[in-house]
Amino acid sequence: MKILLLFPMADGQTGPAIKYAFEQLGHEVKAVDAKLQPYDSYKVACDFKPDLVFCSRTQALTWKVQEIKAKFKNAIVCMWNVDTRRRINKWENLFPLIKHCDYHFVPDTKTISQWKQINPNTFWLPQGLQNEVYGKPKAITDADRKRYSCDVSWAGTRTGVHKGRMRFLDAIASLGVKFNQWGCGGIPRVYDKEHNKMAMLSKINIACSGWPMNGKYSSVRNYKILGAGGFLLELNRKGLYELFPPNVLDCYATPQELAKKVRYWLGHEKEREETAECGYKWVHENATYTHRIKMALEYMT
Repeated sequence: MKILLLFPMADGQTGPAIKYAFEQLGHEVKAVDAKLQPYDSYKVACDFKPDLVFCSRTQALTWKVQEIKAKFKNAIVCMWNVDTRRRINKWENLFPLIKHCDYHFVPDTKTISQWKQINPNTFWLPQGLQNEVYGKPKAITDADRKRYSCDVSWAGTRTGVHKGRMRFLDAIASLGVKFNQWGCGGIPRVYDKEHNKMAMLSKINIACSGWPMNGKYSSVRNYKILGAGGFLLELNRKGLYELFPPNVLDCYATPQELAKKVRYWLGHEKEREETAECGYKWVHENATYTHRIKMALEYMT
């Protein structure tokens, strides 16, 4: 198939991962950066003549997608919103775009019934591993060890809608262990090869995915940590062990339990390393973006 991909591309994250996944499945892909060049979409479609349009949650695409559908009546149009919120009215500005789409994908299970009132062809499509980027580091220098080696690490934000994470992260900070925090409080974010080094050189990687009430939902952070061979402690939620097998990570429900789990895993090195290796193998074999795009295509057949 000829796939017109309308996703942010310059940030090197989800858009390039989806492009790589489609190509791994043997499809021809033409990408337009939905964030930087959304208004080029129709012109590119006219030149490319796509069979499938796969777009992001970018409001500026609304009328371009409508034009593409009118021009290429046999082309299928899909949208994947890779984020979630407690209620779908957060995305009210996207309702016209979603209504234009033949299929609509969301990464959580709780909001699907709400979304089906906007688009009946709404299906669950979880995030995955960008496996062409996230893997075990090929080389680690002394400088890397000095920068990233620690007992516990966290990479993400702890403010805004995610300020509830502070009580968990503060519980770790009070333990007196070496705790590195990235991407918050003025500390740089870590991506790609640097993230791989961070995950591998941290004895414990903390995840605290938002929206634990939203059923089967997980941040992409979990896949990145597992994909780099890191040991993962994630906030417990209903459906967690439907997303991940129990032998690839551990979870916690309260700040007190998190502190207890950190102490346990710091004292059980062999078991921790075996769990991390199980997670590394599982995520590369079962939960890459190629697996997710294959899942999306199966919904359409």
